Amino acid sequence: MEKNYRTRRGEVDLILRHGSSLVFVEVKLRRGTGFGEPVEAVTVRKQERIRALAEHYLAVYEPEFEEVRFDVVGVLLGAGRPQVRHVPHAF
Repeated sequence: MEKNYRTRRGEVDLILRHGSSLVFVEVKLRRGTGFGEPVEAVTVRKQERIRALAEHYLAVYEPEFEEVRFDVVGVLLGAGRPQVRHVPHAF
């Protein structure tokens, strides 16, 4: 539905539908694990920003849905194929 949705509150990477759910997705890309796994980079503060963006989106667009979900996708680049980890209902 949306890619890189921005407001003055910040940005959320993806907003999509999955069945009757509206899903707000944060994608984190890392080239190594020196600072932890990519999904660990979604801090409590970042979660609060994403929730505020979701509230703004819901108020402005009034989409129909049964559930709101917040997912995180971590992408780790290195030698070979990227490693992708999807965490549904991450927070």
